[in-house]
Amino acid sequence: MNKLSIQHCSKLALKTGRIILESGGATNRVELMMKKICISLGYPDCESFVTPTGIFLSLSDGESELSTSIKRIGQRRIDLGKITEISRVVNCLETDSSPKNSHNKSEYLESELNRIDTQKPYPMWVNNVCGAATSGFFCLLFGGSWSEFGVALIVGFLVATSLKYISKLPINGFLLNALAAMLIVLIAKTIDIWVPFIRLDVIIIGGIMILVPGLQIVNAIRDTMSGDLVAGTARGVEAIIMTVGIVAGSGAMLKIWELWS
Repeated sequence: MNKLSIQHCSKLALKTGRIILESGGATNRVELMMKKICISLGYPDCESFVTPTGIFLSLSDGESELSTSIKRIGQRRIDLGKITEISRVVNCLETDSSPKNSHNKSEYLESELNRIDTQKPYPMWVNNVCGAATSGFFCLLFGGSWSEFGVALIVGFLVATSLKYISKLPINGFLLNALAAMLIVLIAKTIDIWVPFIRLDVIIIGGIMILVPGLQIVNAIRDTMSGDLVAGTARGVEAIIMTVGIVAGSGAMLKIWELWS
């Protein structure tokens, strides 16, 4: 039988899980996708344990060969497009839309994974425009006027632009969110000097909504409800720490501005 090696199968499954986790996917989705890959490539006897920062995978051929692998996850960002693409590829393997030979399947999967992994994110101007729109429309949602909407657009655009460079600093998520929140308050307060009669509270709230860890909170709830208590707790604590960073940064800058003025 022309069967794929157990090491190669493990490598492909781990790569799939890594891309999903690094793109902001839930741990139960990682486990499901890896299991589907192992079954499609001829290794139904597989067990996996996934946390937000690591993947543990064990494969067996049912006889004497056993492979256990660990993959550390160092960086994570939100890219739902990659998760969707991987789900499509894995479902294609599962439904036998790809060639039936295991080596042909692995070549197809590997080429698709390489393509997805090297996909470039959206251009910077698209992220900046979306950041501006997010800030502006949340400002309206919280009761802001159209003039405040315009100021919130400027704040969101500048913050989204700055995040591109702040994220390159060797700092953790707490400090990153604290610095970004301080920047939001600083920009809003500075604009307030030149544009009178605006409500800074709705403008600052609109800008902060760019930083709110919504996907982390959703994934924490999903992991907990699916029985992954370790992953759910870890994601929940991470979301709380990021939220505390936002509050600490904005509060600190408001106090510094008050003392300086």
